[in-house]
Amino acid sequence: MNKNNKKLKIKHPARSTLFGIAFIVIIFVYGILGSIYIMHLNLEDALYFTIITIATVGYGDITPVTVLQKIFVTILAFDGIGIIAYIFSVIIDNFSERIEKSRSGLAMRKKLENMKNHYIVCGYGRVGSVVIKELLKRDQKIIIVDNNKEIIENLKEHESILDNDNVLVLYGDATNQETMDKFNIENAYGLILTTGSDVNNVFIVLSLRDKAPDAWIISRASKKENIQRLYNAGANKVISPETSGGLDLFLAAIEPYLIRITDINKKEFIEEEIKIILKNGCNIESVEYHLPGIKKPFKREVSIKTEEDLKEQLKERLNSQESFEVLSSGTHSQLISGPNKQCINNVIKELKEKNLLIGVDMSDDELFKLNKENFKEIIEK
Repeated sequence: MNKNNKKLKIKHPARSTLFGIAFIVIIFVYGILGSIYIMHLNLEDALYFTIITIATVGYGDITPVTVLQKIFVTILAFDGIGIIAYIFSVIIDNFSERIEKSRSGLAMRKKLENMKNHYIVCGYGRVGSVVIKELLKRDQKIIIVDNNKEIIENLKEHESILDNDNVLVLYGDATNQETMDKFNIENAYGLILTTGSDVNNVFIVLSLRDKAPDAWIISRASKKENIQRLYNAGANKVISPETSGGLDLFLAAIEPYLIRITDINKKEFIEEEIKIILKNGCNIESVEYHLPGIKKPFKREVSIKTEEDLKEQLKERLNSQESFEVLSSGTHSQLISGPNKQCINNVIKELKEKNLLIGVDMSDDELFKLNKENFKEIIEK
């Protein structure tokens, strides 16, 4: 959506309509009173004369004679032209608006029908906005659904995220079956519920789980006691903002396309392995260094998505790499996300071919044992 192509909208249509009605009433009052006191007509003739003058018909059966009468009739006639112009503009604007709504509605339906491999975010608020921004950083397609018209209008007017062609905004109640049918959930990567109502979230999960049994559904739980209820309803993951936030919802949403790869932690291989990951359309979310004697890894959030990110990270990582090489016994893990499983499988395949891969989704216990053995070998050497 291009902001430069946006049409100016009247922010208060009700106020504009009231102004128009008030203007017409004032002109009629002016015409009738003027016809009575200036043209010296009775009420019936005054009403008749006002109407034909405003309508610019003027049959000529009643004509102004004095200067004052001529000034009065001239003003009334010009006001009549203004009223006619206003009425025509209202009709044209309403007609144009209906055509525009019809066109945009058809375009929206077509886009929704054709949307595939997307995420559906129900509820745009503090938590929802974090999830959406994280998804957009990774070029994901999104349908935003909210039943608050003010939020939707505000999004359309001010939020730069709507400049992105990957984003569609849908006004509607996500608990309504008609709205649910527009989600195209069968072709979506996942559904993320960020509404503040646990009751609504449970209802949406139940309804959509029935409609799409294999859908990946992530839900926010405002209260801890409702976490299990949401799991029972059919949610794959439930995140409570009391203990975590929007970023955790995002990571839960991409979990089917998120893996932990453990590879060789050597300075000369870092750039090559990162390029393999980026080349296949994947992102590096974090790096973990496994230190001997410590089961929990040392974790760094990095978020590498582009070549520019790569250059920045290389500067940081290469500076501290030699000490980490020894401490982590030549291994580290990277949490990578991808647009689909095929991209992730391609990364695994290439890392194997380059003999850089040690393992995929290894547990902390497995890595602890591996590092202990590797570190022992280093000491013995």
